[in-house]
Amino acid sequence: MTSLFRTGPLVALLAVAGCFGSGDRPQYIPPQPPGPAEVDLTQTFQRIDGFGASSAWTGGNITDAMADLFFTADTGIGLSLLRVQIKPTGNTLELATAQKAVARGAKVWASPWSPPGEWKDNGTATNGGQLLDEHRQDWANRLAAFATSMAAQGIPLVALSAQNEPNFVTNKWETCHYEPAPLVTFIRDFLGPALAASGQAVPVMAPETQGWDGFKRYADALMADTVATGMIGPVATHNYGGAIAFDYEPTKAAGKVLWETEVSDDMGNNNMVLDTTIESGVRVAKMIHDNMVKGGVSAFHYWWLMPGSGGGNGALSANGALLPRAWAMGNWSRFVRPGFVRIAVTPQPQDYVNVSAFKDPAGTRVVVVAVNTLSNERSQDFTIAGGTVGQLVPWTTADGKNLVAQSPVGVVDGAFTYKLPGKSVTSFVGDVTP
Repeated sequence: MTSLFRTGPLVALLAVAGCFGSGDRPQYIPPQPPGPAEVDLTQTFQRIDGFGASSAWTGGNITDAMADLFFTADTGIGLSLLRVQIKPTGNTLELATAQKAVARGAKVWASPWSPPGEWKDNGTATNGGQLLDEHRQDWANRLAAFATSMAAQGIPLVALSAQNEPNFVTNKWETCHYEPAPLVTFIRDFLGPALAASGQAVPVMAPETQGWDGFKRYADALMADTVATGMIGPVATHNYGGAIAFDYEPTKAAGKVLWETEVSDDMGNNNMVLDTTIESGVRVAKMIHDNMVKGGVSAFHYWWLMPGSGGGNGALSANGALLPRAWAMGNWSRFVRPGFVRIAVTPQPQDYVNVSAFKDPAGTRVVVVAVNTLSNERSQDFTIAGGTVGQLVPWTTADGKNLVAQSPVGVVDGAFTYKLPGKSVTSFVGDVTP
């Protein structure tokens, strides 16, 4: 071999550099210099409806102790939303869990995975297939009857999804395929009217696509039909597929809210080994941050409350305890309660640090959530404008810490500095004098 790697590192470096002309050399991009995370209490964005997860298949009747951990905001993580599954027969197997969630202040909504197989063109509830035209009214009536039944059992639904993941097909569980136009027709001409006829003031949720990449095609069709839009409550998508969340402006123009309604840390790969570390917690925290800040969502949902038999990272709990990713989610769900609004803050004041901020409807409480995705501690400056805050209590989720309150931090002349632990999520909670 030639002497490129024999003549010492300096000569080798010069030799490599000589391979580039002056205009071809790779540009050195320095790391982003740290800056303050500037909170502005006066600039507001979306209203927050809550944080939740699903009891489908695995959480039909959770224990009271687990219900406390999931749905209370004092000792638990304070989830305020529960998503239940509607079976093809028009019932749910999760009634007991739904009642426990409601008893602890959470709200419930529901999704169907498929109509009965005999009402579809493929004759089975699995492997996609489409709802037959002659059974659209039958299926709409069954869904409306489900809403009536749930209300009679003390669980008024805050939304009823038209279809879980209409753009995804598998033979492993119930699925049903809709193209955008038929989905709009089903909502406008069948499901919306059936709910109204039943006397249930339950808005329809749609399109609940598998990910942000397929969301716009379905949402555009819904927003283009003013009658269907009038029947829609939350406009929703899942977060699978790796596509980056984006702020979908038509929802604002139509006066609608945008919800993220399912994702898991394994991104749907149930063969992944269960991750019980803070690594998973930080990854989920970054998902929440991106959906809230980049997507402008009003609600964020993880996939399962309880684990399935296949393991993986699809649930917030394992072996009767909350996992770090659940406690990381709690950095939002415990403190950012329904009715809060997101406020302006520098979203990435330095590399590896992401910040979001919120205030209550009265403007008397502020919550600032900072995520440090780096293994090392990061010192971060914060400023607060638009109101006076005397001190903030940091609540930290990190390795060995599950939403642990730290010593209060004083805010002097609207500023403070805090050392964010490596791989951590910290919520700064304090009172505001307008």
